[in-house]
Amino acid sequence: MKYLMINLKTNKNIREILEYKKKLKDLYAEKIELVVFPSSPFLGFFYDVPYKVGSQSVSIYESGSHTGEILAKDIASLKVSYCLINHAEAPDTTENIKQKIKNATKENIKAVLCIGEKEEKTATEINRELNNFLEEVLKDLTKQEQENILLAYEPTYRIGTHQTIKEEKLTKICQNTKEYIKNNFHIEISFLYGGGITPENCNKLTKIDKLDGFLIGNSANNPENIRQIFVNV
Repeated sequence: MKYLMINLKTNKNIREILEYKKKLKDLYAEKIELVVFPSSPFLGFFYDVPYKVGSQSVSIYESGSHTGEILAKDIASLKVSYCLINHAEAPDTTENIKQKIKNATKENIKAVLCIGEKEEKTATEINRELNNFLEEVLKDLTKQEQENILLAYEPTYRIGTHQTIKEEKLTKICQNTKEYIKNNFHIEISFLYGGGITPENCNKLTKIDKLDGFLIGNSANNPENIRQIFVNV
């Protein structure tokens, strides 16, 4: 299975979000999981779409009176299948990340755990940093919770640009991360890339062995970009 995940952030109002929804209604492929992450006020408008819906956030709380929080059980009732955790624009503590993964797993919502360095480094340095972080997160989770995670690798300095990191570097980071998790936690995990993706540069990334798809931000604002990328995933 390949994944094409679309993070719309807070870039669309109600009129724009309904128009966007309409333009994606016929996108379907058996081997591609298309997931749209609208901003929280508009999650309910995607209740009837043929593709999957994701939440840009999820709470550390399971239940109770918590003004402004987005509970996993509530978004699950809106047929939300995925949630973003620890996005670069909404970073979190390790303890909160673990609790959010636990809450999402209880409601059968897959956790898209965002990872990535803040400044340019070598592949070896990045893998060391990612492995240390993943060790801290995964070691206290159950096997079911670990298997409920997808990784979205986004170098922070590439977010909002039109330039991805080099394919050779991404290949090493992807392969080394998946190998580390398999060797240490005995699970297979999906690995997505985000940061600087455009219809023009995504073709070369689709050829990377073991890369399972994309998490797209700014380029996703134009639905025509998604239609072009969808064809090539």
